[in-house]
Amino acid sequence: MKNMRLFCYKMTHDTGFAPNPFYGFLTLANCKPRIRETKKIGDWIAGFTSKELNGDPVGEERLVYLMKVTNIISYEKYWNDPIYNEKKPILSSNETKKRKFGDNIYRPLKINSELPQDFEQIQNVSHDNTDKIHDLGGKKILISNCFYYFGYKSVHIPLEIRPAIPKYSHPQGFRTHDVERCFKFISFIENNFNVCIVNDPSGWPRRK
Repeated sequence: MKNMRLFCYKMTHDTGFAPNPFYGFLTLANCKPRIRETKKIGDWIAGFTSKELNGDPVGEERLVYLMKVTNIISYEKYWNDPIYNEKKPILSSNETKKRKFGDNIYRPLKINSELPQDFEQIQNVSHDNTDKIHDLGGKKILISNCFYYFGYKSVHIPLEIRPAIPKYSHPQGFRTHDVERCFKFISFIENNFNVCIVNDPSGWPRRK
């Protein structure tokens, strides 16, 4: 418990792209490059609502997702490892939303093995080439097989166990230094919810 690290940030978009909670893993592969660059295996990351995302004011943010970082890999491995193939977006009209919002969008280009790897952004519904430098600036893909994703049914956290949540956007994630509070917050989620995708992303139309 004494080595527990928890970082929180406020989400401005929730489309199933960043994070992407589908096909057995929650992945953070795009956006938030400082978070991806500075976190390590065993860290916890929590994404909360914001006024921009759904109108929640400062102090009333709700939990959209919680992940424990269980693996960290390169963009090259993310593309080449077949276990993550379903994370590659397919945009045909008969594909499901979760496939269309795949976050495995950078194909490595082997031009010269002695030079740093370059990547080609494949067609997707979330980012274009103006986002490429920002995305790849994180260098790492954070992966979790221990996560809780609440999507549009974000969860109210009791005041007495709420972690430290930044008032505004925080590039690295805002750390909760009170380890006991971290433990109580994470235990609350673990004891009350199953490890799974609970609901669709808040950016998707509601199911009838």
